[in-house]
Amino acid sequence: MDQSLVDVFEQARKVVADADRKIAEEEERRRESEREKLLLELGARVEEAFDFTSKEKLELEPRLDVQDDVAVVELVVRRVRAIFLLSPNDLLSAKEGNTWTLRVLEGGREPQMLSEFQGGTKTEQGSRRLAAARIVTAVGNWAQNVKGAQVVTAIKQTPRWHDHNEPKPERTYGTMGKFLGA
Repeated sequence: MDQSLVDVFEQARKVVADADRKIAEEEERRRESEREKLLLELGARVEEAFDFTSKEKLELEPRLDVQDDVAVVELVVRRVRAIFLLSPNDLLSAKEGNTWTLRVLEGGREPQMLSEFQGGTKTEQGSRRLAAARIVTAVGNWAQNVKGAQVVTAIKQTPRWHDHNEPKPERTYGTMGKFLGA
C-alpha cells in the first residue's frame, strides 16, 4: 500500500479518535453535572423532610448517591450487613408531595420495599423529627427481625459436635443373611 494512502488513513483515524474522546469527555461532564444537581436537590429535600439526631446519623451513616439515575440516601447499618435506600417518590418537585420509600438491600438479593413514609416540613420541626424517627424505627424493626430469624435458624441447626466424620461400624451378616450386629 502506498505510504501517502496509509498516512491519510492514520490521520483520519486520529481525527475520529480525538472526536470520540471529546464526545465521551463532554458526556461524562454532563453526567457528572447532572449527578451533582440531583445530589444537591436530594440533600435539600432530606434537610426539609427529616431531622435525624447526631447519634442516628452515626449509626446509620447516611450517604447521598445516584443509582439508576435516581438520587437516594443510603443508610448503611454495618451490624446487620444491610444497606437501606431512602428515596423520594416524586422525583420532579418537592411541591408535588413529600412521600419517601424505604427499601433494603441485603446480601446480593433484590431490593425489598419496607415502607413508604411522609416526610416532615421545614416549618414544623416536630414533623421532621417524627419522620426521621419513623425511618429509624423501620430500620430497627427490620434489623431486629432479621437477627431474631438468624438466631432461630441457628438453634434449629444441629450442633457441630453431632456431625462426626468418624466412619460408622460396618454391619456384619452371618450365613443365610442373618444380621449379627455392629
